[in-house]
Amino acid sequence: MPTIKRILFPTNCSENSKKAFEYTLAIAQRFGAKIDVLYICEPNMDILVPGILRHKLMQEQKQAAQRMLQNWLNGFELKQVPIKQEVELGYAKEMIAIYANKQNALDLIIIGTNDSSSSFKKIIWGTIISKTIESVATVPVLVVPKGIVFQEIKNMAYITPADVPWRPVYPQIEQIAADFKGKLYVAHLPQAKYECLENENHVVLEDYGSALPAFSYNNNLQLLITVAAVRSTFQKILQYSKAQKMAFETHIPLLVLKKSTS
Repeated sequence: MPTIKRILFPTNCSENSKKAFEYTLAIAQRFGAKIDVLYICEPNMDILVPGILRHKLMQEQKQAAQRMLQNWLNGFELKQVPIKQEVELGYAKEMIAIYANKQNALDLIIIGTNDSSSSFKKIIWGTIISKTIESVATVPVLVVPKGIVFQEIKNMAYITPADVPWRPVYPQIEQIAADFKGKLYVAHLPQAKYECLENENHVVLEDYGSALPAFSYNNNLQLLITVAAVRSTFQKILQYSKAQKMAFETHIPLLVLKKSTS
């Protein structure tokens, strides 16, 4: 960011993802951006199917997925937003990152959380969000909670990580606030090292669990922003990052920036 000209929206073409796509359309209209709508079609044939037949079945499956995606998009008023439809065969937790990392001019990924009543499906979709945040090299990821309707972003907060330097990305976050013409708060934990900045709405929160939702509600926040830490493979195996945990738990759209984002 801050200029958004091309957005990637991964979808499973479910009812649950419609609100997130409506939110994505609103962002695209706000910035005059085009949207790549990516549907990942998981292979459903047995590995023992002969090669020639397997290729034919995969093509038929992809064609059926393309029709499904088109029918899903027909349910929206696109209002002259340029839409590029993409169908890939594979598994979502890998293919979203693979697709994003191949693109040269992608500015933002928007992904909705899954509001399914099935705990298993929530875990699967949570894994997809986690993998996207972790594996996409430089593109920011905007996580849209279930049922969120787009509101003009007037109040936002930069939630500074306690374990990574926050200052290098601060000018970028200031630019995001300027683009939305919104008020920017900067919040951090008491133990985080912090150097005061002039003209800044500086807030200290006791934790990012209970204190952050209360702060967000009291200040009518429409957007949270944080930075994904660069972590080792061993750290990735052991635990989720703070950015990933926030993405799973947030009730407000969360923009996760990458440390190397320009």
